[in-house]
Amino acid sequence: MTQSLFSILILLSLALSGCVHRPPTEQDEWIGRYGNACLPEAIAMSQGLREKQIFARVLRISTEEWNHAVCVYLYPPGQNKLWVWDSHWMSMRVRAWTDDPTSIAKAWLKITHPFTDYKSAEFYD
Repeated sequence: MTQSLFSILILLSLALSGCVHRPPTEQDEWIGRYGNACLPEAIAMSQGLREKQIFARVLRISTEEWNHAVCVYLYPPGQNKLWVWDSHWMSMRVRAWTDDPTSIAKAWLKITHPFTDYKSAEFYD
């Protein structure tokens, strides 16, 4: 009985993992190797995604202590699944309004820096 339950759980987890769409994370080899290079890294990632017909934008996030640039994109194409990428955290899914930089920045900060206060955010288009 226990073994059959275990087998069912494994089959169920394999079936569910087959439905997961992983975002593209191809990046140039120089990404992540230089300090304070978040803006050119985010630009390079957004341009690479756009070449693959994936909606992508660069977002600047500011707190009281620092500023940071990330790439915001929808993946897979045609679905409303919002991802945020930077060279440290890589891609992470966030729940926010696609056209609202404030909601994206707050969602990303909540995951990556939960005790950091949001100051402002804007898209670089």
